[in-house]
Amino acid sequence: MHVTDRETVLPPRLFLSLLFTLALPISLQYLLTCSMAVIDMLMIGQLNDAAVAAVGIANQFVFIFFVIQFGIHSGIAIFTAQYWGKQDISRIHQLSGLGILAGFAIGCVFAGAALFFPGAMISVFSSDADVVRLGAGYLRIVGFAFVPFCVTFSFMTNMRSMGFAFVPLIASLAAVVVNIVLNYCLIFGNFGFPAMGVTGAAIGTCTAKLIETGLLTAIIYLKPYPLAASVKKMLGFDLAFVKRVMATCWPVFLNEVFWVTGVSMYKLVYARMGTQSIAAVNIVATLEEFLFVPFFGMFHAGSILIGNSIGAKRYSQAFAYGKFMLLAQLPMALGAGLVLILCRNFILGFYNISFAAHANAYYLMLTTGLVLWAKTTNFTTVVSVFRGGGDTRFGFFMDLSAVWCIGVPMAFTGAFVLHWPVYGVMALIALEEMFKLIIGLPRFFSKKWIKDLVADPEIRPGQNP
Repeated sequence: MHVTDRETVLPPRLFLSLLFTLALPISLQYLLTCSMAVIDMLMIGQLNDAAVAAVGIANQFVFIFFVIQFGIHSGIAIFTAQYWGKQDISRIHQLSGLGILAGFAIGCVFAGAALFFPGAMISVFSSDADVVRLGAGYLRIVGFAFVPFCVTFSFMTNMRSMGFAFVPLIASLAAVVVNIVLNYCLIFGNFGFPAMGVTGAAIGTCTAKLIETGLLTAIIYLKPYPLAASVKKMLGFDLAFVKRVMATCWPVFLNEVFWVTGVSMYKLVYARMGTQSIAAVNIVATLEEFLFVPFFGMFHAGSILIGNSIGAKRYSQAFAYGKFMLLAQLPMALGAGLVLILCRNFILGFYNISFAAHANAYYLMLTTGLVLWAKTTNFTTVVSVFRGGGDTRFGFFMDLSAVWCIGVPMAFTGAFVLHWPVYGVMALIALEEMFKLIIGLPRFFSKKWIKDLVADPEIRPGQNP
């Protein structure tokens, strides 16, 4: 789709300033969320391999829930960003209601599985009796937070798309403080509390998430922010509006579902390779999430700026933003990968794990560091550019083919046919990132991803408004 509008495009320096201003609070919030996972893993890592594996596997189920919720609400956020550029607040309220309803439907399914069948969920990934027992206990407690946290997801993503990224940051900061304090007290039995180990970590996490939901909701409605609306306003949408939103959102939702199930298949393969393998993977996966902190903010800030630009009918500016994003993230990713590789011994010194788990983690960190730049580039094209531009179907089919036609077959081949060590299997899986680079970058330069989802029927992206 050729873009012909002649609006002024911000110089790269001014765009980067705007990008980082918006990305900073998003990154800080993601940093706080990742800090919870890192601190949990560090504290649990003082126990034993089984505890590390159990919490990691249980959190894989939580991760699946989070990613599916992310798929729902990031799809909604595409419209929120463009309607905010158009300053249509009533539609944003309806989008919020749609997101919460859809989130509740998924949340109830996951909560039911976590509360009533936790052992079955954990045993899919591990046959170790201790791992299943510990993981089931952890998951049953954390499951109480699933349904309330759907509200947090909706408010969080919509507030970001409207430019109020510091508000979710405040709620996340409070949640992290609560989680750290409760973990310190309940895992090890400090300050007179009983030493509950993995169960204590679950109580701390669940309590922190519930507090985050309540605090974020209170802040939005007490000020009030533009997102604050009555239930009647949030449910004031009609069927035609729902169909319009769903036409764009379903590829995002399915994208996240198929991607996370593929990633879960990787974890299943790793877990079947042994407790030491999955313990090492869980440690490195947590570290990788931590490295993604600055990029997470950039991905979503870029998506918001691109969506706002398209909603305001500044199409050339949207393309320029995407190009700046791709250029800005690359040196950062190369540097982050190098830091991970050089600091392997220092980081692993904090974990009380077996020699086998330590060796696996050491080489997994090398593999992760080498492919980090490819992952961040692909996240930029899919999350920032394609989703921000409304081209959700292409991103869906790109991820689907990469994960299920390359990643999953490589995982099973490496583990059960070639019998490679876990870090070799991870290297094979990384071939999917190369595939996405090959097809994703040409799509970006074609400009076919620029789609005005909120334009009047007579004005399309190929025309001057």
